Amino acid sequence: MSVCAITGMGVASPIGIGIDDYWTACHAGISGIREIPHFDASRFGCRAAGVVAGLADSGSYRSEWQVHDRVTGLALTAAMDACTVSGINLDQVVGVAVGTGVGGVSTHESECRKWVTGQGRVHPGAILRVMCNAPAAQISSSLKVSGPSLTITTACAASLQAIGEAMLWVRDKRADAVVAGGAEAPLSEPLYAAWDSMRVLSRWKGHPGAACRPFSSDRSGLVLAEAAGFVVLEDDTKARARGATTLGHVIGYATNTSSQHLTAPSVERETEVMRAAIESAGLVPTDIDYVQAHGTGTVANDLAEAQAIRAVFGAHADRLPVSSVKSIIGHSLGAAGVLGLITAILALRHRIAPPTMNLDTPDPAIDLNCVPNHAQPLTRAKHALINAFGFGGSNAALVVSAG
Repeated sequence: MSVCAITGMGVASPIGIGIDDYWTACHAGISGIREIPHFDASRFGCRAAGVVAGLADSGSYRSEWQVHDRVTGLALTAAMDACTVSGINLDQVVGVAVGTGVGGVSTHESECRKWVTGQGRVHPGAILRVMCNAPAAQISSSLKVSGPSLTITTACAASLQAIGEAMLWVRDKRADAVVAGGAEAPLSEPLYAAWDSMRVLSRWKGHPGAACRPFSSDRSGLVLAEAAGFVVLEDDTKARARGATTLGHVIGYATNTSSQHLTAPSVERETEVMRAAIESAGLVPTDIDYVQAHGTGTVANDLAEAQAIRAVFGAHADRLPVSSVKSIIGHSLGAAGVLGLITAILALRHRIAPPTMNLDTPDPAIDLNCVPNHAQPLTRAKHALINAFGFGGSNAALVVSAG
């Protein structure tokens, strides 16, 4: 059975474009959440979002990508960076696996406005920009690969499932390498209004950077974000043969469904998926050194995940660092899982657990070390668990090991 190595990582996020800038802000707890610049959010309960700044000016972005929806531009930026870091051999059988929750919503909004107002013709390429598989299609086209291509749209679990499925492709020799990850650009005013109507967004009225407060007693909801993250997965033997640097390994994966409710979390199903991922890696819970939690900042989700972590790890949870990068970047929906994975790999490599920011008043019902406000050293840094739980009941967990 093939071992799946991570040989490249790329990110376009609210705290940086490129892995170095991302990690510098991540472990220092520097927030990328700010007031929304895309539209007037004053009528909504939450005015903050995780926003990617300076995309068009970054060295990773190409001007010809402006013809695509923003979600595809973010995806191409992160995916091409990951490939550059990897030095991937494109003569191999290379696949592409992408997770996204909502696809090209900016194009959908702009073209609908044209139609409703009669101000201009709907663009003939609108469908190719809106469709959820646009990022995967454009990455495949840019790389000129002919291996398998997959788009997963299971809400917030999407990119972690995409990476898990990509790992199986490599393990089962269906592909020599896979460019896998996720992208999201959900800051469209009508879509934002729908999230606001659902009353799951943060109601924080202070500084935008403090709006996402996972595991805190005063948390009030999630903060949306745009972002993209990609990794290159390869057969470990072939990667070593070509002299690639191994950043880590994907060694365990599980997914299940909380079918009893479309939005309410299930402690039982989350417990099961974490246990299954750890077991699939050939490990036991005490082998896990760090957990990158789903940690959205909603009251119900944070409590359910904390209870599931306690059920899985028992007394080991007393000394297990558990943090949520969403406190710094917001919730990027379909891209959230891959950003969690990238954060976990960097945490293992640097032996640092990044903080959960804005955790000034921990919820007394959550009895975990949620790494409040300041990074903590990892005394052990070999294995990490990443969680992603999505609306619709899709749950995913992934286990990675240090390179």
